[in-house]
Amino acid sequence: MTEASKPRIYKYDNVKLLAIILVVIAGFAEEFTFQSDLFRSWFLFSSSFTAPLFVFLSGLFQKQYDPPRKLNVQKITFYLLLGVLLKLITTLVRASSGDPMWVDYLLGGVGMEWYLFVVAGYMLTMYLLRRVNRYVMLAVSVVIGVVAGFLPISDFFYVMRFLVFLPFYVAGYHITPIKVRRFTHRLNVKLAGIAFIFIYFVLCFREREILYPLESLFTGSASYIDVAPDGLNVWHQLLCYGISAVLIISVMACMPNRKFPVLTRMGQNTLGVYFWHYPIILLLRYTGVTEMFLQLGDPLWKYAMIVAAAGLAILLSLSIFSIPLKKLGTLIDRIPTKACIITDLIMIATVAILLYIIPIIIFSP
Repeated sequence: MTEASKPRIYKYDNVKLLAIILVVIAGFAEEFTFQSDLFRSWFLFSSSFTAPLFVFLSGLFQKQYDPPRKLNVQKITFYLLLGVLLKLITTLVRASSGDPMWVDYLLGGVGMEWYLFVVAGYMLTMYLLRRVNRYVMLAVSVVIGVVAGFLPISDFFYVMRFLVFLPFYVAGYHITPIKVRRFTHRLNVKLAGIAFIFIYFVLCFREREILYPLESLFTGSASYIDVAPDGLNVWHQLLCYGISAVLIISVMACMPNRKFPVLTRMGQNTLGVYFWHYPIILLLRYTGVTEMFLQLGDPLWKYAMIVAAAGLAILLSLSIFSIPLKKLGTLIDRIPTKACIITDLIMIATVAILLYIIPIIIFSP
């Protein structure tokens, strides 16, 4: 029996639904992290593991999508195309809203589309290095992730995130979903996971100001030069790796492996939530809707915003919002491999034009 033909493990759908809800709440909270200690703590806790978790799960299931001894070019094309579309959509939203920083977003690596580009890069990387010993590759990826902090690139076009999150993808790629489920099903792992989540969650609130500087390292968006004023270095990056890894194991250990009515199926649509939620948050932010929550008074506005964010995540988890993405994926699957490669090259060239030529034209005297 192949990995793809084995019964579905519902634990992963449940974990993804929980994680994407936390991502959407963090997206709402990010705007108010300097106005609310609650949101600073929440954003810190969420950013500590949600991105590494999704990267780990992507690596975990890559082998399911890859044909034997072949590279799934269609899947890479799908992620690249989604990344380009999302970057264009968010850039248009920023530009139409009069945001003077929209060109910086177009040029840089800021934006939720980073995950789509990075996963496409990981799929190609793992195929090219598929014969390398798994332990050697994991060790090297950790070294690369730590050393990346010395590079003066900040997060230009997601290079920093690609390097920092690489160990999580490598770890997922070189293990099977069955083994992860069996390990996280152990009672001692569950108990330890519950204790760790509780302790770390409390620390995010009680020791917020001490831990919050780590947020830039958790998100993989800053070099050591950027975080030098906070005194962060290589050892802090390793600490973040450890916290993220233990949180990933703990969350999966605590999540039941059972099919919940409606909810578990929603966990299969997290890509749709990821794609649509950020443009919606930007629209709400630029139209002043998120600021309207403040009129409810403290602390009601905070809880109202959390409920609204969770509601948006649940709404976007409905199958109807994932249909366009699935249709696009099905269409790309029918395209011959050579045509997909040409399409990828065209998209890369298009992004290069957007990144370099258009801003020069705009700002030329």
